[in-house]
Amino acid sequence: MKLWMIYDREGMERNASYIQMYQERCRTYKVGVELVLEETLPWRLRNGEMPVCALVRTIHPEINQMLEQAGIPVFNSYRVSYVCNHKGRTLEYFKDRVLSVPSLTFSGKELPLILSKKPQELIQLFENQFIYSSSFEQEERELICPASDFVLKAVDGHGGTQVFSIGEDKRKVLDGISGHEFVLQPMIGNGSLTEGRLSRDVRVYVVGNKIFAAVMRSSSGDFRANFSLGGEVCRYDLSSQEVRIVESVLNGMEFGMAGIDFIVDDRGGLILNEIEDVAGARMLYQCAPELDIVQEYLRYILEEKII
Repeated sequence: MKLWMIYDREGMERNASYIQMYQERCRTYKVGVELVLEETLPWRLRNGEMPVCALVRTIHPEINQMLEQAGIPVFNSYRVSYVCNHKGRTLEYFKDRVLSVPSLTFSGKELPLILSKKPQELIQLFENQFIYSSSFEQEERELICPASDFVLKAVDGHGGTQVFSIGEDKRKVLDGISGHEFVLQPMIGNGSLTEGRLSRDVRVYVVGNKIFAAVMRSSSGDFRANFSLGGEVCRYDLSSQEVRIVESVLNGMEFGMAGIDFIVDDRGGLILNEIEDVAGARMLYQCAPELDIVQEYLRYILEEKII
């Protein structure tokens, strides 16, 4: 039996050690791991190749859909990939289930116009265009109306590299996300400011639609707390209330493995920010090496879903 891990060429080279972890742990199940470049997938399927399942480690929902249509079990599913690899779509999908960062989506050609507006004009833009949640309208208004700064993100960006404050140099923002569909969001007040931190967020790792572990990321030099941008990371224990918030997300979607990211607001509450479908685990292994998420993911796939 073979399990496919599907990558683009850059991702395959960048994640060599991560791929090796899958290869080593699959031996327990007498399952081989075959690396498949995404561009070779159509002819492999035309030739009738059928793995036991496929792990899609590249961000193209049409690939997940192609595999599902061929009758191959796919992790994550096309539905997860379609919703969660678009930041605006994610927040729109979940905003009636859990308090989420208010977000407006724009085409790339609208970026210069948005950059020309003052914060008060952007607040008015939300008043005119944002459709408030039926469950969290008051909380959303409290996030939008006092905002003195706003965040711009490419809808398909990852790792914080296409995330900007509207107060940053306009040329830098234009160079970073020009031509991309993007979301506009109010900058959320963060309780970590009193602790010398500019930002603080929580990533919850889920496997088989269950909470596996959580980590807190923080930064003293940037409003982006991403680990890949130098943010600090530590193990984080969710409170019972926080567990209920995460479960509200899990009740709306079936995940194989994913990273659910929450901003910590100035009262210590969790606000859904985005979901990583193709979630990496480097920071989890760094701060909690005793937790083997790859082993647990393969156990879930091969024991519960396949074999």
